[in-house]
Amino acid sequence: MESHIILKGTKEGVRCVFPEDKDIMELERMCDEVLKDIGHILRDGTLIVDLQGREIKEEEISFILKKLVWPSGATKTIWRSYDTYTRKVLRAAGFNIEEQHSGASLQNSRGLFICKSIRSGQKVEHDSDIFIVGNVNDGSEVLASGNIWIWGKLQGVAHAGCQGDEEAHILARVFESNQIRIGKLYSSIERNNSYWGKSVLIYAEENMLVFKEI
Repeated sequence: MESHIILKGTKEGVRCVFPEDKDIMELERMCDEVLKDIGHILRDGTLIVDLQGREIKEEEISFILKKLVWPSGATKTIWRSYDTYTRKVLRAAGFNIEEQHSGASLQNSRGLFICKSIRSGQKVEHDSDIFIVGNVNDGSEVLASGNIWIWGKLQGVAHAGCQGDEEAHILARVFESNQIRIGKLYSSIERNNSYWGKSVLIYAEENMLVFKEI
């Protein structure tokens, strides 16, 4: 089944959401489709390149520039990603990246919803709440300045309130993680704990982390 770039109209401009698991040849076909369908809308407008959690390679960035960004005629391009490595690559290249909200405006910021599992080696950061429908696999990291909800297995590292908010909490449908952080508080967990493999709510109380089965 063929994948396509999802197009979304926003007040900032046209957002092109790239699938995370397609190779560079598939990207060429999808970029051609976008230009054919809405090239006239992109011209002189704002193009938002949304890479989601794709760990981008430099040659893929160059490819997207040549096949979509430059031919589109857009006067402004914004790059969006929640993958930490990809954001670093884009920032180092001098691209305009959609910035995350500051902690001061956290109450007005939008949460990040991810409907997929986070694979080993992947790191997700967001300046608000993070809701994941999928597993957080061993070797991966999830950092949120707000709360973290995982509707799946939590096996990797989760750090809620990563900007120092110890009122944040972590909710996991199946808890199997060896390391949890909330604010500046930290806990290492062994497999023989009674809540291992259970649905767990984790929060801070009296300067320590509390694990509550739910």
